[in-house]
Amino acid sequence: MSILLALESSLAEVDKLRKSLKQGSSSQVYSPDERSFAKATALSWFNKHRGIVVSPLGDSKLVDIDNAYNILLLYSEKWTTRKKYDRLLKELHESLLDLRTKNIVTLTNADNIASSEKAPDFSTLISDSEMQAILTRRWHECSTCVATDAPLAATVMMGGLLEALLLARINQLSDKSNVFTATSSPKDKSGKTLPLNEWTLKNYIDVAHDLDWITQTTRDLGNVLRDYRNYIHPYKERSHGIHLKPNDAKMLWELSKSISKQLLTIQTP
Repeated sequence: MSILLALESSLAEVDKLRKSLKQGSSSQVYSPDERSFAKATALSWFNKHRGIVVSPLGDSKLVDIDNAYNILLLYSEKWTTRKKYDRLLKELHESLLDLRTKNIVTLTNADNIASSEKAPDFSTLISDSEMQAILTRRWHECSTCVATDAPLAATVMMGGLLEALLLARINQLSDKSNVFTATSSPKDKSGKTLPLNEWTLKNYIDVAHDLDWITQTTRDLGNVLRDYRNYIHPYKERSHGIHLKPNDAKMLWELSKSISKQLLTIQTP
């Protein structure tokens, strides 16, 4: 769901509840059904819509709205007058409208970015529907980590995603001999190529370049991603004095998307 759509849904739910409660004849809301309706409206914000809206705006801009929904939850737990409900829901409606109006540019841009971050169709590379779903979730987690300024988490996720895609590309081959005889394939002390489960991200990237699946520039930058991914180990980060920044993750994410698209467009021999 887009951010603007999440706000529109919240507005519609508040208006629907307000209209429904106005139809009651009693001065207080006694009915369990009406109170459940009020509770469900508040929980819909906290469990469904808020998580979408908070990402581009931050918690501070949602304080008044959060407080109003908390009051709505409180009202639903007792016999509250319809006038109190009506006043609260009217204020909540205005707060949601105000939030949308004042932040329309930010929200629109965020929705456009989210649209461009849509996961690709992995079925061209992987036939297993369960694995397709896993990779789609991983793609979205990478995007979320980048968008929320969690660069190390984003980089670790990217490395895992690329390893899975590179392995899937290899497994798609009916004849894997070129993979194991590639110049960059990792060897043991006797010169025998290691089994795939012992390969690292660097091995996959280097062999992918040997087989012309990715460009030279992509390979070189991919190994930068590999190096940064290793800073998941705190002592390595400290000893190297490297601190990943949000812009680093954004650059690496563009690289990861480029590698992914190159792998997904290769025709299977």
